[in-house]
Amino acid sequence: MRMRGRRLLPIILSLLLIVLLSLCYFSNHLRDSSQSRKNGFLLHLPLETKRNPSNPNTPLSNLLNLTDFHYLLASNVCRKAKRELLAVLIVTSYAGHDALRSAHRQAIPQSKLEEMGLRRVFLLAALPSREHFISQDQLASEQNRFGDLLQGNFIEDYRNLSYKHVMGLKYLETLEVREPGLATSSTLLSGYVLDAKPPIRLRANKWYVSKKEYPQALYPAYLSGWLYVTNVPTAERIVAEAERMSFFWIDDTWLTGVVRTRLGIPLERHNDWFSANAEFIDCCVRDLKKHNYECEYSVGPNGGDDRLLVEFLHNVEKCYFDECVKRPVGKSLKETCLAAAKSRPPKHGFPEIKALRLR
Repeated sequence: MRMRGRRLLPIILSLLLIVLLSLCYFSNHLRDSSQSRKNGFLLHLPLETKRNPSNPNTPLSNLLNLTDFHYLLASNVCRKAKRELLAVLIVTSYAGHDALRSAHRQAIPQSKLEEMGLRRVFLLAALPSREHFISQDQLASEQNRFGDLLQGNFIEDYRNLSYKHVMGLKYLETLEVREPGLATSSTLLSGYVLDAKPPIRLRANKWYVSKKEYPQALYPAYLSGWLYVTNVPTAERIVAEAERMSFFWIDDTWLTGVVRTRLGIPLERHNDWFSANAEFIDCCVRDLKKHNYECEYSVGPNGGDDRLLVEFLHNVEKCYFDECVKRPVGKSLKETCLAAAKSRPPKHGFPEIKALRLR
């Protein structure tokens, strides 16, 4: 079936990733392509909105507890689409990771996304003072060229991830559903489910959470921030409820766990889509090249290797054209994958080796 490969094309291999897809696109990913075209879930943009994303300085409503929020860079890419939108892919990106964004664009250009009724937007925040390898002028130049950056005026920081996450969800409020009968569900949350986990109480850990921040012994079940699927009505409910609650900085835990629990939204488990090993993705590329084997996984890390993102998506594209075959019995990745362990290289700088006198 042609649609078998279609669910693989919008794979985004990065450690923090949010993909917001329409209900129809998600539920029909195994149906015949002609039926999918007939029942397309179309997002039409309103002619006018109170908030104009094309003007970064336009005052916006508060973002959670931020009262002076506005865009530093605002994307208009969805309004430039020549075809009806089936979905918007929203990708969390650190502002200084321009090379990784370039890999995304090289792997799947906007023109190819548009052919499938998709558009992509990268979520950024303001550059921190410690960032010396990219400037705001460079980001503005990137925006002028590609138009796919949505940058808020809060500072890039792990503890600001929830602001970035909600900024992405609120961006969807500028999209208008013209066929509401196809979007009746307001409870679509699907992805890799992490069952009740205890907060990390070790102060040295980056994800340390004090009892004052979160007093309970366990988090509710939540979706991994690598990738999850939702629709506009569900996103609107989550944003509205989050605005009534105390802020919590671990975004996937808070929004798809704590906030979701208060709304009574169930989670759809698709853990079999995900691999935690970049080596498996490497082996998928190898087997796609040699044997045209379908990859067993749709989502995984790139191990700090931007090239892997490009290679994987360029090779998995053949599945979109029915050029892939199922892996034979006994040839699963767990049984056949041999790959070099990946280590994350430094983002900037050069190594230096020199002799040191020991005292």
